[in-house]
Amino acid sequence: MAGLLFGELAQVSERMAATRSRLEKKALLVELLARAPTEEVAAAVGWLVEEPLSGPLGVGPAQLWKLSDEAAAAPAQATVSLREVEDALDSAKRGGHDETLERVKDLFAKMTAEERSFFRGALTGSLRQGSLGGVMLLALAALAERTEAEVRRAVMVKGSIGAAAQALLGPDRSEGAPSLLELFHPVAPMLASHAESLDEALSGIADAEVEWKVDGMRAQIHKDGPRVAVFSRQGNEITEGCAPLLGAFRSLAAEKAVLDGEVALVGPDGKARPFQDSFSAIASKTMPRPGDRLRAYLFDCLHRDGADLLDEPLATRLAALDAIAPADLRAPRLRTTVLAAAERFRTEALEAGHEGVMVKDLTSTYRFGSRGGAWRKVKPFVTVDLVVLAVEHGSGRRKGLLSNLHLGARRSDGTFCMVGKTFKGLTDEMLRWQTACLKDLAIRREGHVVHVRPELVVEIRFNDVQRSPRYPGGIALRFARVVRYREDKTAAETEPLEALVARSPGAPAKKRQLSLFGD
Repeated sequence: MAGLLFGELAQVSERMAATRSRLEKKALLVELLARAPTEEVAAAVGWLVEEPLSGPLGVGPAQLWKLSDEAAAAPAQATVSLREVEDALDSAKRGGHDETLERVKDLFAKMTAEERSFFRGALTGSLRQGSLGGVMLLALAALAERTEAEVRRAVMVKGSIGAAAQALLGPDRSEGAPSLLELFHPVAPMLASHAESLDEALSGIADAEVEWKVDGMRAQIHKDGPRVAVFSRQGNEITEGCAPLLGAFRSLAAEKAVLDGEVALVGPDGKARPFQDSFSAIASKTMPRPGDRLRAYLFDCLHRDGADLLDEPLATRLAALDAIAPADLRAPRLRTTVLAAAERFRTEALEAGHEGVMVKDLTSTYRFGSRGGAWRKVKPFVTVDLVVLAVEHGSGRRKGLLSNLHLGARRSDGTFCMVGKTFKGLTDEMLRWQTACLKDLAIRREGHVVHVRPELVVEIRFNDVQRSPRYPGGIALRFARVVRYREDKTAAETEPLEALVARSPGAPAKKRQLSLFGD
């Protein structure tokens, strides 16, 4: 069977972006993957769900755009194979940063404009082709002749959709769908949905556990005797970065165990440091300040001494966790459905420097993804009025529209400072309206970015301010989302930069810190 062209994936992604029909998306995926050689299925799935098998390249969005723009004129005909792309990135990962840039630049030189857009979008999670994970599960179920539940379970125990595709459809596929957890193979994590209030989070749950929502790095601990490994939410190993905790993990009262939790940096007073400090400490394997330390907040037990607990209710898994881990390794929790008690518990979490609380149904089983009602997070959100400084051209379903907003806060001298970006919260109607409005305000263009006169005011919801070296003010909004446009306000009435800085943890960083993209 002939291998796939990379352009075939790009074309399917474009076609999926142009439709909202899940059935049509599934049909497109099934048709493409059915033509893929068994040894290329996992790679194709990885690119289409924005999880390339290469993993992060250490090349940020700005660098990708620059390399793409610097490449020669794009050829009209797609000639690059998927295997060629995979081999190039695999080689780049084994080399240094400069080699990675050269490999990517060489690939761009061979790619059509459509392929370049797909390549950038898949690596930065910005394809705008709609939520594809669920549709991909349906496509894999059809191709492997399995139920959706079997495929979802395979994704969970294999750790990713690409790995599940390899197990279900790859050259070494087994007769049955994978269903058992494997030690030192990270499990795809269960996720939580957002609740606007504690009252909403508690509603409909007869037996609830309220737990601190820790602003650290998701950590999955695997133990087999003295051997211990720690994996991040994305399935990357972070064992060395968690070295101060390994002794405690080895001392857990179980020969074999898989535990879920968070690892966070705390100060001498026990209060949590900001997320980026935890990330930096784990990535650099150093403590940024004297007296700082890493602390584990374990909140689930997925395996204990040969028995998988994924299908057991949370109450049973917590009992196993309590038997394995001492209190100082566990996340504080309270079993209650009483709103007043939950409110007091949340206040304690916030005073300890954490994000808020989680409300979990004690009867629920552990399921990959599962942003339903079993786990609900309750975090404080704030809204501010900011000005639009620039906007990026959309892609996929948003092609032809101005989409991603560059947000600015007002300096004391009346100028504006960028504090983040967002395309979240925008309805189709808002996209069309802002496109027309911002085209009238455009003053210059740089590649895919349109700079505009700072006149349009937008109300933004966010959950906190973090230090960031990416923007001149040294801060960035986390989880920014558009609420509405404020045509009744002028740019002079927008949020002062000083007010946002005052919300950040400590003074803005002077040094460049580690970033998730590394550009």
